[in-house]
Amino acid sequence: MIRSLLPVIEVVDNFPHTPSSQSYVPFHLTLADFQHGLPPLGLLRQDVLREMQTARGIWDFEESTGKPDETGDFHSEVICVYFKDELVKKGKEGISKAMAEVVGKWREEGKFPGPLAGWRNELYTIYASPKSSGLGYNSPSTPLMLGPGTFKNVAFNLERAACALFGLATFGVHMTAYEGEGWDMKVWVPRRSKTKATWPGRLDNSVAGGITAGSTPIETMIKECDEEASLPEEFVKKRLQNCGVATYFYITDDGFLQPEVEYIYDLPLPPSASPEYIKPKPHDDEVESFALLTIPELIEALHSGDMKPNCGLIYVDFLIRHGLITPENEPNFLEISWRMRRTLQVAMPGI
Repeated sequence: MIRSLLPVIEVVDNFPHTPSSQSYVPFHLTLADFQHGLPPLGLLRQDVLREMQTARGIWDFEESTGKPDETGDFHSEVICVYFKDELVKKGKEGISKAMAEVVGKWREEGKFPGPLAGWRNELYTIYASPKSSGLGYNSPSTPLMLGPGTFKNVAFNLERAACALFGLATFGVHMTAYEGEGWDMKVWVPRRSKTKATWPGRLDNSVAGGITAGSTPIETMIKECDEEASLPEEFVKKRLQNCGVATYFYITDDGFLQPEVEYIYDLPLPPSASPEYIKPKPHDDEVESFALLTIPELIEALHSGDMKPNCGLIYVDFLIRHGLITPENEPNFLEISWRMRRTLQVAMPGI
């Protein structure tokens, strides 16, 4: 009997495709964005919503009285959270400052220790719908595109660890370095350092990292190749292949929301006997070691539970793109395929 790789996808794409409308509250840049049916910045849990309601001068809350209960009483509920108009008028710089202050205060007070314990001092870019009424207050000199992969519809920047509190989309790059072709192919698979704040000691993609504010996917990929795998910039630029994106919606073990977009790359390495050959090796303290796995060994690693969840999804995508996982040998081929490209229901980069 064929052992399906669908469980590898289910571990990381575990947010319901039709969530209860009562479970999460949409978080918008402006009330008009909500009223016009634009995709939200993110989705809010009820405990985060309650904490936001105690903060002053940042957000407003749209309420609905709903339907009466059996006693005839109406009970209001928040149906949307959005930034106060005066803050929106300060543009992304003003919103970024306000958001930094509130999440920093929550961290100092020990609130939401799950996500905020992984504080990185790294900023991620948060996007609003390109049609958002609140984007007009950003600098008029800002071009439509700031560079490849960065766009005008930036709402604000936020500490990486805090993004899951608000259900905000985050973006990363993942690369698979490999040798050979077909079933004779071998893939370089690193093991994360045991000192990593997240998923210590787990297997990972050959190179991966988050895209920080102001960086493009390709810039991030080249930087991470050097930092994590000792692969020189010119070597990478010559061979790196862009392979599209993967999307999935992850709920952390403590219930926070992480809609994620990963830009995918392949790095076919020259033959090991070639004078141009360079094998990946640890450079910084994020990677413990690299192993060169055969395709059967890689598939066994995917089934083992020893893989960082989102990295497993990237390897499954790699195996499909290289014709190693097919409708003939994977009984859940269609579900796997569409779940790696799902619509995330939150705002994305655009022009």
